[in-house]
Amino acid sequence: MIHDLRVNSHGYPSFFEGPEEENIRKWDRILGRMEFLFREANEDTCRKKNLYEEEHDLAQEEFTTKYGMFGEKLKTEEEIAREKREHTHRLYMMSDVPEYVEISGKWLAAEGELREYRDQCLKQGMELMTKYFRNLWD
Repeated sequence: MIHDLRVNSHGYPSFFEGPEEENIRKWDRILGRMEFLFREANEDTCRKKNLYEEEHDLAQEEFTTKYGMFGEKLKTEEEIAREKREHTHRLYMMSDVPEYVEISGKWLAAEGELREYRDQCLKQGMELMTKYFRNLWD
């Protein structure tokens, strides 16, 4: 919607001071910034990606093939018996297996950085939306 407003806008906020062409350019930059920030805040449209995604997906597929979805094949007979007695279930993850610890850690750290970046974009976009809320229609 912000993209549509930016492309089809017929005005700018009345409190802008300066020549009309300058105000139009200023409003276009503000709307463009909001559009960018909200796209970046969305996991599907964010231009930044986890550099370890493909390697992690391949490792996850390998882990699942070798050990089962939640590492069921890693369980000892002792663990299986205890789970039956106690009605519990131990889930193994890739990070529990030495050969996958490194990629699991790198992927997780990169995901944390991406989440922080997207959260910051959302915060900045919402600040602009709050500031210009009453001007977001033509």
